[in-house]
Amino acid sequence: MRPPAAPHRIPARVIASLFLALALTGTGGVPAPGRLPAIVFVSRQPVPGEPRAIPGLGPHTRAVVTGGRLLEREPDGRLRELLAPGAFVDVSDPSVSRDARRVAFAGVTPTDRAWRIWVLDLAGGGLAPVTRAADPARGRCDDLDPCWIGDSTLCFASTRDAWRAQYADLPVTNLFVVTVPASGSEAGEPRQITAERNGAEEPAMDWHRGRIVFSRWWFNAHRPANTASGLAQDAREAIPADSVNLWQTMELTLSLGRERLAAGDLRTRRGEMGYQPAVLADGSIAAVYAANLGMSPEAGGTGIHLLPPRFGRATRLAGAIVAGRAGDVYGSAGGLAPPSACSPAALPDGRVLFSYSPGARGDLGLFVMRRDGSGLTRVLDLPGTLELDAAPVVRQPEPRPETMPRGDELEVPTPRSGRPTPATTPAAPVTEAAREARGTFRFHDLDVFADGPPGSPAHGAPPRTAGARLRFFATLARPASVTGDTAVLLREVPVGPAGEVNEGGLPAAAPLFEQLVDARGRVLMGAHGPAHVAGLNAGVAGLTTRCVGCHLGHSTLPVPETPRAGRP
Repeated sequence: MRPPAAPHRIPARVIASLFLALALTGTGGVPAPGRLPAIVFVSRQPVPGEPRAIPGLGPHTRAVVTGGRLLEREPDGRLRELLAPGAFVDVSDPSVSRDARRVAFAGVTPTDRAWRIWVLDLAGGGLAPVTRAADPARGRCDDLDPCWIGDSTLCFASTRDAWRAQYADLPVTNLFVVTVPASGSEAGEPRQITAERNGAEEPAMDWHRGRIVFSRWWFNAHRPANTASGLAQDAREAIPADSVNLWQTMELTLSLGRERLAAGDLRTRRGEMGYQPAVLADGSIAAVYAANLGMSPEAGGTGIHLLPPRFGRATRLAGAIVAGRAGDVYGSAGGLAPPSACSPAALPDGRVLFSYSPGARGDLGLFVMRRDGSGLTRVLDLPGTLELDAAPVVRQPEPRPETMPRGDELEVPTPRSGRPTPATTPAAPVTEAAREARGTFRFHDLDVFADGPPGSPAHGAPPRTAGARLRFFATLARPASVTGDTAVLLREVPVGPAGEVNEGGLPAAAPLFEQLVDARGRVLMGAHGPAHVAGLNAGVAGLTTRCVGCHLGHSTLPVPETPRAGRP
């Protein structure tokens, strides 16, 4: 049964109780924010017992239910409530459609305590559910972070996989797409488009470039070791290496499906972090960083920095001052309660709209700033609630046709016979039938020893080594096991004379990682540690994933053009 929708004006007595114009227009000595479009946002209650936690931010609080309302600030500063009182227990993550007529959001109703995706006409009425509960045998799942990626298509994050994250006992999010129902019809069946082992969430559409930008949890519990299996989960048994545990900004297009790093400052781990990405008109990305880069068990202080297109120097815009490197006590506000900033959104005039708590009290309101962090101005801050997830009500350009990123080729899958070999435990049934069901892909590294120029983030490849071999591992989520995860050695293949590895028949839509070893099975070392993939990756059925290098930073190296099949 659908909860009724009756958009209406907030009564005058309620507006009066919200500090009148002080909260809305910045009077009382605070500069006005200037001309703004209509803005849809949520006003939520704080997390009980955790005054500085931000509901909806990070793996521990993304699905917390605190209570909230879906509101619209009109250009003249007046507020409009978009949902009838009592229709929803809590709301989050509004996303405005390309034609600026509808808003999608995540909501919790009195009859379904899990998060689901809904769509509402901004002109009034038209409230409709987009997602419903998944298979009851899987237990509870939450649908979050809706994002319009077409006129009738949404991308959203969901815990429908029933996986548990490696780092914490938390549900794993992945991205799904779904067709939004027309009036009076049912929504389509959600289709999964990522296979992240630890988490993929907070999608944002880049209408100018036809890509989905999102955040993924980059972590791998399996460390390199010179043991029979090549792996260890105990740091005391592993080869010393840079630990990686952060949320980074990724991109993909539906026509290709393969993920790749979208932006980041690769000089520091903090500079690589990018949660809640918002794409600006020039392709740069405003994203959230945190004192705790993995945001588990909590985020700590949060801020917003600007990441230039691809890989350049990050510029801090607002929020907590966090050291770029571990141990840099003079570059952070350690020991102090920092201000918090999150939920960036791009405005048509080039400014950034975001949520901000300048006084480190955790009371977030809506603010605007220029793209360099200057001109910080309050838009509104309602008493006792957190104003989050602001979305400007503006028309977006026609989406550009999706193009295949350089370095990928379509191919007909060539399944390979044989079964994988367990690497760390004997119970790892990645059967041939299961592989065929989800398809296979080809992995083509043109030169595993390729290196970047000295001084670049991509410099530090291991030396060329005769008899080298590349190992392909897969990870399987096993919540009932002691470690919560199983690593499986799928295959070990020789590296060609020129450093080339061209291997087909690998399982698609499964979290994989690679490791480069010598003829004796010892992990090769580069300038920054072992040649072992610190994160996890997944191939797309029927495609070839092409790259160069096999060391920290190799993903930033350009992939040379090679002839396609059938060409000379």
